[in-house]
Amino acid sequence: MSTVKELENLCALFFELSSEDRLRILRQIEKEATNVSGLSRKLNLTTQESSRHTSRLSGVGLAQKDSSGLYRLTPYGELVLRQIEGLMFVSKNKGYFSSHSVGHLPREFIYRMGDLAESRYVNDISLAYYNVERLMREAEEYIWVITDHYLLSTMPLYTDAFDRVVKVTTIEPQDWVVPPEIKEGFRDLPGMHWEASERARETGVLEEGLVERLDIYLYMSEKEVAVVCFPLLNGRFDYLGFTSAGERAHKWCKDLFEYYWKRSRSREGMAKELLEWIRNRPEAIHVLESIAAGKDITHGKDHVPELEHRFLISEGKLTILGDIVFVRLRRK
Repeated sequence: MSTVKELENLCALFFELSSEDRLRILRQIEKEATNVSGLSRKLNLTTQESSRHTSRLSGVGLAQKDSSGLYRLTPYGELVLRQIEGLMFVSKNKGYFSSHSVGHLPREFIYRMGDLAESRYVNDISLAYYNVERLMREAEEYIWVITDHYLLSTMPLYTDAFDRVVKVTTIEPQDWVVPPEIKEGFRDLPGMHWEASERARETGVLEEGLVERLDIYLYMSEKEVAVVCFPLLNGRFDYLGFTSAGERAHKWCKDLFEYYWKRSRSREGMAKELLEWIRNRPEAIHVLESIAAGKDITHGKDHVPELEHRFLISEGKLTILGDIVFVRLRRK
């Protein structure tokens, strides 16, 4: 619990930061030490205004004047400016964050939202997809993806990436259900794509992980972040978000991807485990077969809860795991 004194100090700090001119002065002396006359000239303020604001900033310990009369940030001032970067980023994108949620992100990454300050908001989904496709063409070392859907137009780009030996690592939701129209499109892809994907899995060029829930949508390479999106308030994605080639934004996204990757489960490993589990359960197999064929389940309905628990089906449809297991059952 904060004490009354602590709250008073915080409110006093917020009061000093509530002035646009004082914030501009702090940003200016962050770049270079400047005297009152210089601040007046660079920020289009009167000398009296600059003197009054610098005096207030010095009074609360954010700035200090050196022996040559130049104002500089104090270590405390540097820390405060760094802390408010996140607020400035969120405030700048108020409309976006009013309709999108970061509530499920690990708290440490919410505290670091200021690292995204120099990223650019992309409010056109076609531009977001263009950025993704360009990134996939230009990646040289790796492509990292967190997604709940794939564009058919990017499938040849994955094949090209595998051929260039670009490491592709993906994270998907365990209960992801591929829409029927997309499944049909996948089936029509050239056999060379599927062969390239299998070779990439075998050689470790392609790794796929699964998580219970997606908190972000992300495409990044060693060079840039093509897009990072946050979910709408209902948990779904509209695939609008931010892009950046900046070092800090890249590290924020890289660290967050690694956080989720460490907590993911191998898609291939889960598929193998589930295949072994279901092989000796003919009624559970019947349920999968019926759902895949769009038919009524005539027996084995009591297996439905277990199949849902194991992420083989969701809302009466096969998940991505269910599809993989079903295809492998048919091969046998």
